[in-house]
Amino acid sequence: MDEGVVCHLEARRKLAGLTLTELAARVGVSRQALSAIAAGRATPSTAVALRLARELRCAVEELFALPPPALGGLRVPEQAGARVVVGKVGERWVTHTLPACDPTPADALVDADGVVSPLVDPGVLGSAALVAGCAPVLGLLAARTGRADARATWLEAPSGAALRWLAEGRVHVAGMHLAPADLPEAHDQALRRAMPGEDLRVVTLVGWRQGLISREPLEIADLPGRRVARRPAGAGATLVLGEALRGIGAHTELAGPSVATHLDAARAVLLGAADAAVVIEPVARAFGLAFLPLSEERFELALRAGELRHPAVARLLDALADASYAREVAGMGPYDLGRTGGIREVAA
Repeated sequence: MDEGVVCHLEARRKLAGLTLTELAARVGVSRQALSAIAAGRATPSTAVALRLARELRCAVEELFALPPPALGGLRVPEQAGARVVVGKVGERWVTHTLPACDPTPADALVDADGVVSPLVDPGVLGSAALVAGCAPVLGLLAARTGRADARATWLEAPSGAALRWLAEGRVHVAGMHLAPADLPEAHDQALRRAMPGEDLRVVTLVGWRQGLISREPLEIADLPGRRVARRPAGAGATLVLGEALRGIGAHTELAGPSVATHLDAARAVLLGAADAAVVIEPVARAFGLAFLPLSEERFELALRAGELRHPAVARLLDALADASYAREVAGMGPYDLGRTGGIREVAA
């Protein structure tokens, strides 16, 4: 068979419940000839390939296919063996590792040598928008882009990591909640520090309250000596918790498990792995946990001005303006949608 052609004949034959001898007889070749085709030692004629597809009730491309093209020789040795999400930011291909148990379909696999092998059409990957942030509604928004030629992929990450990835050119859009609801300038200042000299845009997604959760009501003063689920440094929850502890003169380092997301923190409290955590109110309500408000915040999306012309980013913002999106978000918990879709300039 031609070098590089991938043959799925054996798997399809077994799926059809046919022996090699039975299938060979149906398509008019010898058992030995069919065995050689299945093993990749021989190339079928066009007529034989078509007869095989007819007998196995599939397309020829499902029996014999070219491997996906490489992504410009992209290699990431530090991610060897990983499942990854792939995108193209500017002219640069980037990858983000998926946790082993994450059910999100991977865009590519990284082999032992660090070579990235796509699982889907690289053309689709090259047109996708990578959107990082911790808000569950951001996943809903990304899913609404839908189309393969202009899709958005959500990367769940704390605000600090999302902003860092945006500055490094590893995502198209970064979601963050590092500013009080009435002080959006704090986001603008954070962006100017992280990306000096760049022309940026900020889009408001939702507002929410963030606070302390527990199985039984607790106050901040009750936390010393208790297990508090801890989010990564740079996460909005970490900043809110630190400020609340400083307000009572307590030490900001508490014992407790490390968790990645708002949902992970709520599960830790619900299951007794932690006594308390700081999460957004919609998550607290969804888990039926006691909630002590600590701050009112905006969750906003930051992007370079040029990304407004990216088809998938434009589609993301169009989905944000859809009334059905607002209705669905309202059904997910106490989110403030009063400023949703507002956009402002953070000039260079």
